[in-house]
Amino acid sequence: MISLWLLALIPFLTGLALTASYTTQLVTEVLRRTTGTVLEATVTGHTASREATYAMLHPVVAWTAPDGTAHERALPDDIPARALPEGTRVRIRFDPAHPELAALDTDARHRQCVTGMALGTALWAGTLIVVVWRLAYLITQLTALRRY
Repeated sequence: MISLWLLALIPFLTGLALTASYTTQLVTEVLRRTTGTVLEATVTGHTASREATYAMLHPVVAWTAPDGTAHERALPDDIPARALPEGTRVRIRFDPAHPELAALDTDARHRQCVTGMALGTALWAGTLIVVVWRLAYLITQLTALRRY
């Protein structure tokens, strides 16, 4: 019986991990939106990364910051390569203090973070509700047995 209770830890801890991870990403995204400036950039190519079992292409963009420094880097966005061919002009959010946090100016990452947080919260809160409900049922059964 104890081992069945330990199984409830799997969705609970998974939900907590998802919530924490996506909350961190959301804070980064909000900081990027509030402190970053919108700049025009040009897609200069694509680079492959192996994020899962397949290679994912990320756009490589080049831009010039307001202080005149030139930057070129791959952005960690999940936009298909065919949607951004070389030479395409795109808008990016850029913070001169943290150029490594540059990203395309889209709402996709924000929506992904909010969805991930909602899923994680549903997992850990749902598990907690089920466990508390089950404990309340068991306590009710035990007090009913003590009366007889």
